[in-house]
Amino acid sequence: MSAPLQRALVTGISGQDGALLAAQLLAAGVEVVGTHRPGRALDAWRLDGLGIAAHPRLRVAVLDTTDAAACAAMVEEIAPDALFHLAGQSRVAESFRDPRGSLAANGESTVNLLEALRAHAPAARFVLAASAEIFGSPQQVLQDEATPLAARTPYGVSKLLAHAAVGAWRASYGLHASSAILFNHESEWRDEAFVTRKISRAVARIALGRAREVQLGNLDARRDFGYAPDHVAAMRAIAVRDTPGDYVLATGVGSSIRDFAAAAFAAAGLALDWFGEGADEVGVEHGSDRVRVRVDAALFRPVDAPLLVGDASKARRELGFTPSLDLAGLARRMVEADLARERALSA
Repeated sequence: MSAPLQRALVTGISGQDGALLAAQLLAAGVEVVGTHRPGRALDAWRLDGLGIAAHPRLRVAVLDTTDAAACAAMVEEIAPDALFHLAGQSRVAESFRDPRGSLAANGESTVNLLEALRAHAPAARFVLAASAEIFGSPQQVLQDEATPLAARTPYGVSKLLAHAAVGAWRASYGLHASSAILFNHESEWRDEAFVTRKISRAVARIALGRAREVQLGNLDARRDFGYAPDHVAAMRAIAVRDTPGDYVLATGVGSSIRDFAAAAFAAAGLALDWFGEGADEVGVEHGSDRVRVRVDAALFRPVDAPLLVGDASKARRELGFTPSLDLAGLARRMVEADLARERALSA
């Protein structure tokens, strides 16, 4: 292992991963400069909730990562010894609406930051938040670092470009550049645009009598749902290794959206019975006729990889990565957080 980090640049500071990473780095005594995109106010609810918004070692700055000159100027000014690139377009559904924007936000931005490091901080460690979507719909049951890449969505292509750039700049220029291939990683700090948080908040509102049901898309889509703080801690571990590399971060367990919904309702003391199939499937509260989950065909993606489950053997072996929550524990944590938020709204 190398010397501890002193100063880190974290793009996407206001997102789930950025805020959690900043909190972990600050707790370890690292100075953090976090960036958020221009043209909008900083969404600081996560920084506030984690108790780091006013931390004396945290500075927040504006950065357009699609602007190469701005990236170079930021890296030259900050002179970080680690750069964690977590910013970008993070929603698969949005990539269908704006594929060019996704390619710029995820792919071009990564090249800009790698070039900025090459010019102004060549000894710094670079860690990219990549995505399991680079695998598309592989035939093998578990995906690892050697799985052939076959992105099937514009989002996947944008992340594949970023992932490939990391490997190319590492090989071509000797940068300490690594790619964290993140499978789904959730927490109470997730944005409500993501299906897990949409479910947990809806369950909280239903349990408190403030909503009747939640509408979801493809209930059969299976994903590897991990706990975000575990994945973020692994990214820190990647940065301080002497040797850069790529790491799958996953639990190795596949669960459907239906499974997550059932676990979330169970966390609120509500059991579901499932009837029908496809767009006609419903989840009904056990012992009643109250429909709690409906399928909305409009929420189906044009293309959806049916199974993405990762093999994190390398990360376990080299980083000490260990998932800390199973699906039930994750759903319970998210629902309990949303129940507390909903109750606070009416306090």
